[in-house]
Amino acid sequence: MTGDDHDLDGDRHPPIQLTIWSVIALAVVVIAGLFTVRLEHQPETTRDYPPRPQIADGEAILLPAPEVADDYLPCNDCHDEVTREQGPVPRELEFEHEDTKLEHGNLWCRHCHDAVDPNNLRLADASLVPFEDSWKLCTQCHGKKLPEWRAGVHGKVTGNWRGDREYVTCVFCHEPHTPPFVPIEGEPRPRRPEEIVLRTSLPGEQ
Repeated sequence: MTGDDHDLDGDRHPPIQLTIWSVIALAVVVIAGLFTVRLEHQPETTRDYPPRPQIADGEAILLPAPEVADDYLPCNDCHDEVTREQGPVPRELEFEHEDTKLEHGNLWCRHCHDAVDPNNLRLADASLVPFEDSWKLCTQCHGKKLPEWRAGVHGKVTGNWRGDREYVTCVFCHEPHTPPFVPIEGEPRPRRPEEIVLRTSLPGEQ
């Protein structure tokens, strides 16, 4: 036998292995060439317009609540020392507030209105807040609504996603003494096309 028939010196490979290694080497060269061409022609950015500047988060603006009749303000014009001494015991409302319907859980006037300074509202920690900040009083009990209100899920928010946003306070939609909404009677459904009768004459004509 000759050296052409056997791989005696270990320096030669069978024809099949040489073919496989040649195909692999060629595939590597082709793939590397494709990546090189793609990187050379890749633009710096795929955007053909300049980036827009981001708007910074704005300020939360509280819209004023519906105005109260001037006849009731300021409260201390009528709520003098005599009426303040009547205490927090619930009783029949008389005079100016006899038409006030109080249906707000088991609350009474003194739970929200300060007895010493009736021109302000009184929080649970005895601190006073003006009527314009009544939402601070409401969210003491309705704490679950506070994040929903701030996120615009509960209530009404106008303005921009980024930028100034205008919020309406609780009393803008809810009557503070009777906050539940009055049920609305449902309207009839729309009529189907086959239920609509076409008129061929004016009313009163034959």
